[in-house]
Amino acid sequence: MIETGCMVALIILASAFHKYIDRRYKGSIPSDAEERIMARMNGLEQRLTDIQDVMITLDEKMNRS
Repeated sequence: MIETGCMVALIILASAFHKYIDRRYKGSIPSDAEERIMARMNGLEQRLTDIQDVMITLDEKMNRS
């Protein structure tokens, strides 16, 4: 009887460990939605950088005048 209880407990622990490992490493692979969001963020970052460059250039031109 005790052996059966130990086996059931071992199976439950093994299942919990497997789910923990699966969840932990599943998040490291980006999904399609995450990839699209990252692509959009990179595009926005590039646009902001371009706007910043234009603003710096305009500021320099205004300071020279």
